[in-house]
Amino acid sequence: MAQNIPEAALKKIRRVGKMLNALSVVSPTLAGKAAFRIFCTPRRLPVRDKDREFLSTAQHFDFHTEKLRIRGYTWQSDNLNAPEILCLHGWESNSARWRKYVKSLHENGFTIHAFDAPASGNSDGQMLNVLLYSRIVKKFVEEKGVPYAVIAHSLGGAAAVMSSTILGTARPAKMVLLGVFAESSRIITDFGNILGVNDIVLNGVFREIERRSGMHISEYSVAKKAAILTDVQGLVLHDRDDEVAPVEEGRAIAESWKARYLETEGLGHRMQDKAVVQEVLKFIQH
Repeated sequence: MAQNIPEAALKKIRRVGKMLNALSVVSPTLAGKAAFRIFCTPRRLPVRDKDREFLSTAQHFDFHTEKLRIRGYTWQSDNLNAPEILCLHGWESNSARWRKYVKSLHENGFTIHAFDAPASGNSDGQMLNVLLYSRIVKKFVEEKGVPYAVIAHSLGGAAAVMSSTILGTARPAKMVLLGVFAESSRIITDFGNILGVNDIVLNGVFREIERRSGMHISEYSVAKKAAILTDVQGLVLHDRDDEVAPVEEGRAIAESWKARYLETEGLGHRMQDKAVVQEVLKFIQH
């Protein structure tokens, strides 16, 4: 991943890594906590004008949890008894990324819900991680009811799986995972490699996660947890050229889950191609 970061930005990142390494000599715990906060702090990207325009076509609502205001969106079907779909975006994204999916699903009679994760889009917050996201999903389901299906991209997919397994959130009948990573530990290790931190700092991050959640980092394996979802029909889509989550991880999730698996080529991590949208619609409909 580091090769995709501009040289000037990479130098700044590496300077932060050197400071964390120096701190680890004095206090491994403080270094781990500091690195954890950096890892969990996404860039707050502005919502583009065209995205605001799209989001204005939805009914807006807010719900409150974790001392945060979370902004949600609903595209209501004319049929009040229509099946409901929940869409969950990934890291440094927002609900507008579902534009193509919302159009296709809504035209075919579904009601679609989405919300901006903490520190994303129009929601409050400064930090985001898979467990926090999972708790937000649980709160949404408690307030809005169990959706017929969940469609989730990247970190949103990890949150969907963890919410349904670790937190016991009521499960949908169907779940679609797009470009989802299989192992949280791999994501953190990649992050550490980009920063250039030593093993003391990296182990400190793992310990901070365990302190906050009471669970070992190995329990945050999406592939491992997906195997529990035997009562949920699954579809996993992953691209061979995914630059964020290697395609082997999508294969591992699908195999563990015994889910239907489709592999694309040349689409990268975003999974926004019309053919992917149609495959998702087909799976939801049948």
